Formats: sequence, structure tokens, C-alpha cells
Amino acid sequence: MKDVRISSHGSWQHQHWNALESAYGETPFFEYYADDIRPFFEKKWEFLYDYNMDITAAVLQILDLQPTYGPTREYYTPEVYKQSEASDFREVINPKHPLPDDEWQPKPYWQVYGSRHGFLPNLSILDLLFNQGPESERYLMDNG
Repeated sequence: MKDVRISSHGSWQHQHWNALESAYGETPFFEYYADDIRPFFEKKWEFLYDYNMDITAAVLQILDLQPTYGPTREYYTPEVYKQSEASDFREVINPKHPLPDDEWQPKPYWQVYGSRHGFLPNLSILDLLFNQGPESERYLMDNG
């Protein structure tokens, strides 16, 4: 995964930023966090891994959270996980086939278009930040 390169073909970063502005421009905290988030849609990264780690660190800093995380040192086969106490989440997150999570049910929070669409869970951390601002950390801690 560390060798996956980001294509600079097209203007995907510009398109994504425009989509964020369109979807979240009317939220209470979009302008407050825009300067922290915009660089991830302007600067060029060579590798997807570096991009993901940098944006993760930025969001954690915004949220004032300090979890322990880092890269794996070696690849473990599914059989190794079955023999250990560790959890293997590699197959859990699949946007085309989301699995139900009986251990975590998101509690509704205010969303800018909630009156039109109702609460839409599991959109993204940016949805939470732009709609809830500094209360995002409390929401995550109370629902974790």
C-alpha cells in the first residue's frame, strides 16, 4: 500500500474541494476549518499513504485527540489474526458493501440539510466537523 501513487491526471483535488464547498459551504463551521482542510486539496502528494497519514494527523490535531496509531511493521495473514487476540479490520470497511456494526450506532447530530433528508449517519469526519465544530470531540468521546 505504501507504494500506491496518486494520479495527478485531471483536476480531482479541485473537483473534490468544489464538492466540499457545495455540500458544506452553508454549515456553521465550514469557514472556521476551511483553511486547515483546503491544503489537502491543493498540495500535491506523490503517495496515497503519505496523503492519508498527513490528513489523519491534521484531523486529529483539529479534534485535539492523541490516539496511539502507526503503520504496521509486517503483514499478517488472516490465519495469524485468528490465532491472536488482535482484530483484523481489513475486510470490514467496504463502501460498496457496508457491514452492520452492532457495537456502534451513531447518535444523530445536527446536519445542515437534516430538515430535508433526516440524519445521514457515517458520512465522514468532515461532515461532523463542519456541522458540529468544537463539539465534534465530545460527540466522538460520548459515542465511542
